[in-house]
Amino acid sequence: MAKKKVEETLNLDSILFKCRDILRKARNSGSFFEKRDMMLTLVFLRFIGEKFDDDIEALRQKLIEMDFDPDDDKIRAAFFDDATFTDGTYNLPIEARWSTIINTESSKLNVALDTALTRLDESSTALKGCFVKGTFTTRSLAANDIKQLVDEVNKITHKAFGLEKDLIGRVYEYFLKEFAVNATKEEGKFYTPHDVVQLIANMIEPFDGTLYDIKAPRLIQFNYFSAGFAA
Repeated sequence: MAKKKVEETLNLDSILFKCRDILRKARNSGSFFEKRDMMLTLVFLRFIGEKFDDDIEALRQKLIEMDFDPDDDKIRAAFFDDATFTDGTYNLPIEARWSTIINTESSKLNVALDTALTRLDESSTALKGCFVKGTFTTRSLAANDIKQLVDEVNKITHKAFGLEKDLIGRVYEYFLKEFAVNATKEEGKFYTPHDVVQLIANMIEPFDGTLYDIKAPRLIQFNYFSAGFAA
């Protein structure tokens, strides 16, 4: 029985379904699209936080191999606190780090999450204007609900699902589909299922090049031979 429980915990679809169920039952969780925005924002914070932690650990190991002490104040100031030596990964504001978010007490999570988005907006020109202000505080989910949601998202890692191709794309598509399917037509949003897009592509037989799905914006690369079309 215990073994079965572990397997369920590590099943991506089960985790995503539970997240959806938490939002469905939560009071004041808003429209389907507000739920979607909250969920995808959490996943985004989880993934950039995981990359940050992995890269910091890789840097620590590299410094140790070079006989430097990564915990030395001068070494930390030169490498960890100065983002100019790297691609910006290490310059993730402390408020936006997943390690900060996951350790925030439940009653303060909504504020902490919006603070993380504000700091990202302020510190990154690439991310400026990408987030909806008040994504979490506007809805202000109950402490228990937002904590459950964060704990479930915390299970979604490349370490646990390393074999998944395009993990963030898989998660994004799941919630885009689930929330669009349940949305009303008046909300004006539509979603083209991946299988339908693939079928249309097969029918029009693009021998080589790129297909653009206008309903669910994405680019699909096709090659006549690798796609398995008969000559």
